[in-house]
Amino acid sequence: MGNQEELALSIQKEMIQFNLKRMRTVAWILMYISAIITIIHYGEVFFVKTERAMVPAYIAIHTILFYLDLAVLLFVKEKKLKVTSLNLRKYETILLAYIYTILLLISVITVMDVYFFKHTALYEVLFLLICTVFAIPFLKIFWIMLITVSPILISAYLSVGISGESIKIFLPMSLIIPIGLMIQRHTYKVQSKITKQHILLQEEMKKSNNLSKLLAEKNNELSEQVLRDTLTNLPNRRAFNNKLTQIGQQLSKPTSLSVMMIDIDFFKNLNDYYGHLQGDEALIKVAALLDEIAEKYNAFAARWGGEEFVIVSQHAAKFSEHVCEEILEEVRNLNIRHERSEVADIVTVSIGMCHAKISNSEQLKICCELADQALYTAKQNGRNNFYCKSGNFDEDVCLPF
Repeated sequence: MGNQEELALSIQKEMIQFNLKRMRTVAWILMYISAIITIIHYGEVFFVKTERAMVPAYIAIHTILFYLDLAVLLFVKEKKLKVTSLNLRKYETILLAYIYTILLLISVITVMDVYFFKHTALYEVLFLLICTVFAIPFLKIFWIMLITVSPILISAYLSVGISGESIKIFLPMSLIIPIGLMIQRHTYKVQSKITKQHILLQEEMKKSNNLSKLLAEKNNELSEQVLRDTLTNLPNRRAFNNKLTQIGQQLSKPTSLSVMMIDIDFFKNLNDYYGHLQGDEALIKVAALLDEIAEKYNAFAARWGGEEFVIVSQHAAKFSEHVCEEILEEVRNLNIRHERSEVADIVTVSIGMCHAKISNSEQLKICCELADQALYTAKQNGRNNFYCKSGNFDEDVCLPF
């Protein structure tokens, strides 16, 4: 289905939905009018003796109208009105059947009114009401108008002929019916235009919302990429700095925190001997291991730069030492060949750790510096070990492993 066909179908569905709601409004009005007129007719006091013969027919027709409107209100419920491509024809048929039925019934009453009262007021009022309220194609109201007006005019001619009395019937109808048809045509064109603009606006809003969501997703992806190391997929140095800023902003009381600086031993030798591809593979494997351990202990791991990594953990000092021991062991268990290492024939790491009770952002920065110093000490002590700096920033509290 092309775009124009889809738009035409959408307009048709919206128009029928609009008319069905208006049908319920008309049903309420006519049900009230039918009830009042039926009560008046039951009284018979408003009619002379010759006119009372038509009262049963009036009552019967208005009773039918009352129950017809009641059926519309009971079975065409506004909350359940949802016109789709599948039920489009059904609802259109219900709408036209309702309009045609009430016009035909009112035409019968009008024929009696012409005979007894020499006027067509009820038909004219209802016809104007339908033309004003409903927005339906011109031809669909034009043909039912021809069907109903013809017997009224014929009965008027037979009743009063061409005389001064006929002015009361022919003149109002000759004025009101063309006006009603013009109103109906204008109503349909205006409502169609409004509906089309509404649908197009909804489509534009939908496209705009989809575009906004797509842009938001792309921005999130770009933000993630900016904060991710392209080789190891770990958070990068910028992400680590953001994490430190976040921790610093959340500090409301002294908090235990460990910073671990991790360096692959003799990585330059590995790169020179095995080549950069093998070096990159070693970095990726070590990074994946550190990420797995960090996730296991609810810590944050990032690539500091080059062959250095960093982990931030909010655990007690002894537990952090245990994590350092686990990192050393698990890296060795990777069994990545490194014949140019001076401590082993496999890849190993050295770890510098600072554990402290942090109460402000400045102490957090100092803790990172102390962890870097501890890493330097671990390297001086032979590598493939870890070394700690104390939380009071002035003395060592744990010995090299």
